Amino acid sequence: MVYSDLSVDYFKMFLLNVPAALIALTLFFFLDDLTGFEITYLLELPEPFSFIFTWFAALPFILWLALSITNFFVKDFLILRGPCPNCGTENVSFFGTILSISNGGSANTVKCSNCGTEMVYDSNTRLITLPERSKA
Repeated sequence: MVYSDLSVDYFKMFLLNVPAALIALTLFFFLDDLTGFEITYLLELPEPFSFIFTWFAALPFILWLALSITNFFVKDFLILRGPCPNCGTENVSFFGTILSISNGGSANTVKCSNCGTEMVYDSNTRLITLPERSKA
C-alpha cells in the first residue's frame, strides 16, 4: 500500500461560508432599514459604547446567522486535499452532507486529475491509499 498525507483545505471551507455571510450582511442591513436605521444609530454611539455594541452584539449576530445559513445547506463538511502518490498532483475531496444528500461515509474514491490513478481518501486517518489490485 502506498500512503500520502491529507490536509484540510481551509480556504475552500472558508469559501463555502462566503455566500451565507453576504446573505447575513444583507439581512442585517435590511433589518437596519426596517427599524429606521436604529442599528446605525447604535453603531455611532460615543466610544466605548459603539465598540462594545459592534464587537459583542452586531458581529456575533451576523456570524451566527451566516453559520446557521451555511449549516442549513451543508452539514458536517470537511474538504481535504493531498498529493497523488504517483505524480504529486494536488487533488481535493469533499466529505459531508449537502442538503440531505450524504457523500457516503468517511472514505471517498478519487481519480487523479493528472495521471488517472484511483486513490482512497480517508477522512478519519487523513491518509491517501491506493486500492489493492485484485488478482485474476
